This record gives sequence, C-alpha cells and structure tokens, in this order.
Amino acid sequence: MKTAVMLHATALSLLLFGCQSPDVRASEADPFFRATQPAPAELPADGFYPRGQRLPFMGYSGVPARDLTNGFTVAGPCYGNDVPYVRMCASNGWPVVAHLSHGPCFTDKDPAKNYTLDEAALRASVAEEVRALAPLKEIVWWAVQPEELRCWRKNELRYLEVVCDTIRANDPLKRPVYHYNPNNRTRDTLLPIVRQIDVVGKGCYVNSSGKKRDRAWVGWSVEQEVEAIKAGGRRGAIPLVMPELCKDPEPGEENEIRNWVRHDVYLGLAKGAKGLCLWSLFKRREVAKTWSLWYDAYAECGRELNGSRTLAQVFLFGGEPAAKLSVKLVSGVEQSAVRLGGAAGGEAVTTTDQERREREQKMASWTAKEFVYGGDHWLFLINSSNDPATFEVAGWPKGARAENAFDALSVALLAPLRLNLPAYGVMAFCFSARQ
Repeated sequence: MKTAVMLHATALSLLLFGCQSPDVRASEADPFFRATQPAPAELPADGFYPRGQRLPFMGYSGVPARDLTNGFTVAGPCYGNDVPYVRMCASNGWPVVAHLSHGPCFTDKDPAKNYTLDEAALRASVAEEVRALAPLKEIVWWAVQPEELRCWRKNELRYLEVVCDTIRANDPLKRPVYHYNPNNRTRDTLLPIVRQIDVVGKGCYVNSSGKKRDRAWVGWSVEQEVEAIKAGGRRGAIPLVMPELCKDPEPGEENEIRNWVRHDVYLGLAKGAKGLCLWSLFKRREVAKTWSLWYDAYAECGRELNGSRTLAQVFLFGGEPAAKLSVKLVSGVEQSAVRLGGAAGGEAVTTTDQERREREQKMASWTAKEFVYGGDHWLFLINSSNDPATFEVAGWPKGARAENAFDALSVALLAPLRLNLPAYGVMAFCFSARQ
C-alpha cells in the first residue's frame, strides 16, 4: 500500500514513525468499528435534515445559481418580501428557505414601547402567504421575520407563537420553522424561543463580535442551542452553526481566513450543529477586499461535506463509538479564558443587559470528536487556540487502516500518532477495518 500524507494549506503536519505489520487484520466486529444504523429509511435521500438525509448548508442573500454548484445545498433566506426570490428558486428546482415578512418590526429603541397585536389580522396575513407558497415543494424551511425576537416581551413571544401556529396550520407538508437569534443569547434566553420553532439559529459572528482570538466561542454558541433544545424537550428540533462573511480582517490577516473558516465550520458541527447558515453571501462593502477568500473557504468546506466524501452523513447520522481513541495534548494550551457578552453590531436593542455583561469563562482550547458511521471510526480534531498545538493519538485496534478524511490519502499508523496543528487547525481521520 502506497502511503501518502496530505499537507493542507493550514500547514498541518504528521510526524509518523512507521506502519503496523501487514499480516495483522482488524475486525469489523471490534467495538471500535461497531456500525451505527444508517440514515433512517423514512428520510428521503434528496430531502434536507431534519426531514431528509442531506445537510443544510446555506447563506443569506446569495446567488443560488452560483452557490448551489459550489458546495452549498440550499438557497438561504433573503430579507424583505422574498416571494419573487422563492418563486424564482422553485422554478429552477432549487431548494430554498422562505422568509415570511409579516408583522411589526419590533426594533424600537424605547424599552417601554409595547405593540398591541391584532392577532386575527396577523393570522389572516400569514395564512395567506403560506397558502400561496405551500404548493412549492422546493421550500425546505419557513423563516420567521422579524429576527431577534425578545422573549422577555410578551407581545413579541406571542407574535412568534401566532406566526408558528399559523404556518403549521396552513402548510400541508408541515415543514420546519426557523428563527434567527442574536449572538449573545444563552441557553436560558433561547429557551422560550426554542419551544416555538424547529430550527434554532444563534449568531456566532466571531470577528465582528470582538472574539476573533476567542474562537472557542463558536463551540459555546452551538452548545447554547443544543442545551436549550434539550431543556425545551424539542426532540425534533435542530441547532445550526451560524458563522460570518461580513467584514474584512485587519491588513496582514488575510492568510488566516481559510483557517478561521474551517475552524468555525468543523467546530460547530463537532459540537452538534446539524446545518450551517452563513451571514451572508451578499457582497457587502465591508468585506469588499476579502469576500472571495471567505467565500472560497466556505465553499471548500461545503464540497468536503456534501461532495463525494459525504462527510455530512457522519455529522448527521454518526453515533458515539463504543471504544474510543486516546487523544492527548502534548504541547499547547489546554484551556482559554473566553470573553462572553459585549457589543455585537446592532444587536444591543434586542439583547438584555445581562446577556451583554462582559465576563470570562474558561473553555477547552481543543476539541476531539469521534463518530462511528458506515462501519468506520472517525476522528475530528480541532485546535481553537491562537497558538500551535501538538497531540498524540493512540488506541486503534491492530490491523486498522487510516486515511485523511478530507482527501482519502492513506496515513501510516504507529502508536502514538503525533499531530501538529497550527492555530485554528483542523484534522480528520477515518479508521477502517477494511483491507
């Protein structure tokens, strides 16, 4: 067997010392390779999670003809009245999120102001729009506007309840309902919203929220969604990872963009996200210098997840292994003090003083996540630190083979594998018993 090692542009390196004897054979009966169930048969192969087997991978305000041929799988929502956009996507057979646009803005700056809802009129308006669009099979999810509803305001929470109930009552296909929540939301402040919706999105706009060097916060953000879903008993709901494409970095940081993107995408998925929604694919002036660098990096991740490697299936349907690897940090940072709270663009109006309160929390500076899927054992290793880190990995059964999960190049195995990851580096391996 010819052995090759891939060196990504992220400057990852493998320090390998040899191979196991070729006459040793691993067994698929070993707990290390114990196969999980395949994707549920009732989920259509061409549908999108949680109603299908495909990973939703999208961005706001994109160009579907460009994006859906470049790693993205769904035409994401647009703002305002996007009915013409939804119908255009449907006419081309493009999966799309329909952003409903009824109701008050709820963006007032007067904390004492309180809208009085005309529930009958709201129900009639939402029902009319949903009934007009419901025959379009290309609609994947419904999205509720306005965004960032404030659960502590009874009228806004009631607005969400009425809109969600009306959508479900008028959509024969009962497609999931999505709502975006601001960056500083926590498990507790997400919980009232989560009880109403099916797809939970919370921004993790790292660079534009002052957390460029606190990227473990991406994982924290997804954990807040996961915990809120569990606390709310919403077994059918799913969390999203919601990174950014909205701001040029400081001069000289352009070469970090690809590492940032890969870190944020794979950390979010490793923490439990079941889809990605990017803000945004629109070529805004604030990111005019580096838009293509960001876009190409996200598209690369989309192709890895949704292309021939089908890594998305591992994150969607892979189970916890019965026997795990030993992953040890040899050099680098074990924990980081991550700043929570603070300002996040224009979200001050829609977050509480408590959410914006500056505080520090210790978070792990690296993540090792293992899955068993398709009879193989998968390891994703992510360095969230601002510094390089070295790891040792051991514990696979004798005779196992391994390959780089991103490009299928084979990897020589000797216990321990010594892996050097740069700042924000990502590596992934697929261990197999097949000869």
